[in-house]
Amino acid sequence: MDGLLAHRPPRTGRRPAALPARQRQRLGQRHHLRPERVVVTADLAAFLVLQLRELAGLATELGLTDEARRWLRTAEATQAAMLDELWTGERFVARGVDSSRTWDSSSLLDLMPMALGEHLPESIGKALAARIETHLTPYGLATERPDSPHYLSDGYWRGPIWAPATVLIEDGLRRAGHHRLADEISARFRVLCETHGFAENFDALTGTGLRDRAYTWTAAGYLLLAEAHELM
Repeated sequence: MDGLLAHRPPRTGRRPAALPARQRQRLGQRHHLRPERVVVTADLAAFLVLQLRELAGLATELGLTDEARRWLRTAEATQAAMLDELWTGERFVARGVDSSRTWDSSSLLDLMPMALGEHLPESIGKALAARIETHLTPYGLATERPDSPHYLSDGYWRGPIWAPATVLIEDGLRRAGHHRLADEISARFRVLCETHGFAENFDALTGTGLRDRAYTWTAAGYLLLAEAHELM
């Protein structure tokens, strides 16, 4: 697992006390947590690949040819490791660092590698697009599939629609050639904002705005999608 970075809990300066087994089980059920504290996931790897490719592009613009090649090689190696370690042939999974056990879920998080767009193999892009469509409600992309036992209407990242995930997935789908689905996601999110405002997140089944009712990244996401739609 040398090719990928792991999600780790934030450092607090001291080792947290271990929870009793029954409490760990309850927390896992309530918060849909992985059974291990440190896991390798494809969403983080995909974001790193995009950043590495941006660095390669910047280096090219600055005439730093060797640096551009180095960043691009690192991006390609990171993506290859992601596919080798976390793609099952049908879906992405999370892998425990300590045990190497794997888990899948009905969360939109497992589908975030769609942000790689044209850099994904076509077969993987198609598989992700098909799964993404199962998250689409009349108002947009639910972060947890509504038929999941873990779905909560006001579950923060376990159900509601969020602007950042919407924009990243819409952009990746479009760059990968899945224009119909990208158009539908964009249209539903724009109507959602025009009807219910720029809330922090939204109930995926009713469209009701949740939490903070005036959120900057929701407004920014709406403006990005609206501008792109006007330019089509």
